[in-house]
Amino acid sequence: MLLVIARAIGTISAMPEFQHALLIVNPASGIGAGPRYADRVARDLARRGLQVTRRQSSGADDVIAWSEAAAEEGFDLVCVMGGDGTMQEAVTGQVRAQKKVPLAHIAGGTANVIPLTLALPWFPGPAVAAIFQGRVYDFDVGYLSSSERHFILMAAVGYPANIIKDSSRRLKNLFGLGSYVWAAVSNLFRRQSAFVTVEAGDKRTRRRANTVLLTNIGLVPDLNFRVTPDTDPQDGRLDVTIISSRTLWDILTILFRMLTWRNPRVPRMKHFKAERVRITADPPLPVQIDGEMMGTTPVAAEVIPRAVKLVVGPRYERRRLR
Repeated sequence: MLLVIARAIGTISAMPEFQHALLIVNPASGIGAGPRYADRVARDLARRGLQVTRRQSSGADDVIAWSEAAAEEGFDLVCVMGGDGTMQEAVTGQVRAQKKVPLAHIAGGTANVIPLTLALPWFPGPAVAAIFQGRVYDFDVGYLSSSERHFILMAAVGYPANIIKDSSRRLKNLFGLGSYVWAAVSNLFRRQSAFVTVEAGDKRTRRRANTVLLTNIGLVPDLNFRVTPDTDPQDGRLDVTIISSRTLWDILTILFRMLTWRNPRVPRMKHFKAERVRITADPPLPVQIDGEMMGTTPVAAEVIPRAVKLVVGPRYERRRLR
């Protein structure tokens, strides 16, 4: 028991005294408000005694390269001001880096799900304050080996990917989160199903399904929403969820379970954990990772244990040790 507690404590760091921060701004995220707020964020960081270097990206390669080289350039904190996709790119850079630097996400996109899961505020001012009130945790990272892409939240096959596919940049600029709501509702009644095969080690599951989730971080604290009941982003495994909903009652039952986890078993929902997974579907189903489209199945994924250091807000709580 003492060994388990010691290992858990080793994954948490008290907030250090940062000295040199790299502020990466994606001008294309959300409705393009990042550059407008970047001056304020830079001033807030400087008021706390940090030397701030600000860079505005012109593409994914910039973010990945800057994040990967952060430690070599003398930075001890990387602040990412952009959407979930921008943060995903910074995570990729840190996975590749030999020396890790904590990443802090300052929301600047449309959905901003990653800040929600890390208990970081949506607004720049409170987000900067939360960075200095929170902690640094080591997090696992998912890796889509079939596409050579990393993800921090989840990879999703089927229905969730269709929501992303139908939420165009133009609609997101016009309606913000409303574009996702509209896409979710419109796809709800025309869910695409297929004969899905999920292979994990010596386990092979085949069933007709419309959704497969590979979850690394499964809790949105402020919404009390859990994709799975005990997903731990530090256990070296992905949570695999296969959903075969056919009726409106099936959907409501699954949503109720995700919101409360009072019903231990849902017939149309199968769940297990795995380090590596391969998914095929007939016909092929669309795939997305952290809100970014990744083509269609087949897809192969695995977990890279404790590959990045992420700043979490003061309200963040890890899953209790058992």
